[in-house]
Amino acid sequence: MAKNNLLVSVIIPTYNRKQYLEKTILSVLNQTYKNIEVLVIDDGSSDNYAKSVCEKFKKCFYYYKKNGGVSSARNYGVKKAKGSFVAFLDDDDIWMKEKLKIQINALNNHNDVDCVHGPVEVIDEFDNRKGIFYGASKEKIHKRSGYVFWNALGVWLVKASTPLIRKEVFKGTLFFDEGIEVGEDTDFYQRMFFKHKVLYIDKVLTQYRVYSESKSLSSQVEKYNGLEKKIFNNFIKMGIKNPIILNKIARKLLLSKMRNLNTSKNSVKLSFFKKYFLPIYTLKNIK
Repeated sequence: MAKNNLLVSVIIPTYNRKQYLEKTILSVLNQTYKNIEVLVIDDGSSDNYAKSVCEKFKKCFYYYKKNGGVSSARNYGVKKAKGSFVAFLDDDDIWMKEKLKIQINALNNHNDVDCVHGPVEVIDEFDNRKGIFYGASKEKIHKRSGYVFWNALGVWLVKASTPLIRKEVFKGTLFFDEGIEVGEDTDFYQRMFFKHKVLYIDKVLTQYRVYSESKSLSSQVEKYNGLEKKIFNNFIKMGIKNPIILNKIARKLLLSKMRNLNTSKNSVKLSFFKKYFLPIYTLKNIK
């Protein structure tokens, strides 16, 4: 098969949210790039709405599994994927028609890059464009491409539903951690950055849906408690043993933890010594 016509597997996890699923699937099937399979992973929904939607489309395949969370659903989809490339799409987000074509061309032109990502445009529950965009500022675009691990760790990750990834990335042990309930994408992409180069395309190709009933920042921060410790442990599981690298990783994650704490009502300060000379110990013991 021609290099520019390789199969793309699009994985859409869904769980008890049927309002936007068909619209999301159509945004994939209406891509200008046509060699696509859509894998809808029903993560134990209470009814079979996803199955009835998938049956409308030839290139859409429905899989049901016991509820295990979004990481479990994504991993299940990767194992079923037949494509040379994998893309993840939330079941309420929307792709622009040129999304896959632009990203496929980028990967074909950059053989040393294994993931393409970019910014998102915010829409509300009624598809209204909010004039809000999440992505790199103009002066930081250059930091989102190449080997980005050290400038990304604890600072940023790829935006929701934007990445296109070579399937080879998932060979071995790089999967979503099913034991992380919130922040699983942060953990996955930071670990991916350690081994793989990425490319940032400064063009909005994804619409990211945000609902009006947003929760307070402090309540959101509480959900992420312990995330940095789990990410650090996953780096150790990857086989990283160099104490200098591990200390630097722990310090970056510790600083990220401190930023999150200090944006909530639970402001915490640490000494310079704990931050820079005992980062692993401090990260493991901070609450």
